Amino acid sequence: MKIPKKFKVFASTINVGFDNVRLSNEGALGDCSFTDNKISICSEYKGEKVTECNTIDTFYHEKVHIILDAMGEHKLSRKEKFVEVFARLLRQSDESAEY
Repeated sequence: MKIPKKFKVFASTINVGFDNVRLSNEGALGDCSFTDNKISICSEYKGEKVTECNTIDTFYHEKVHIILDAMGEHKLSRKEKFVEVFARLLRQSDESAEY
């Protein structure tokens, strides 16, 4: 599966990019900011390549945060267990879709 370079949430274009150095220094595989319209993820963490599966999981995790924040559901967005389960279900539904 490919990770998009950008996508829309309401009228905002969310840019997706890689920031291995900053995220590794912060001890994170990804982060996001709806205010800045940005998702950052790692393809390499502290000198080790991140698997494609983990990179995609991280993208979906951050995407769920962006969507919840766009909805004004900031408390729900801070519930990491909810975000992680929702992200995995969203990924599964996308990857198993038949057209």
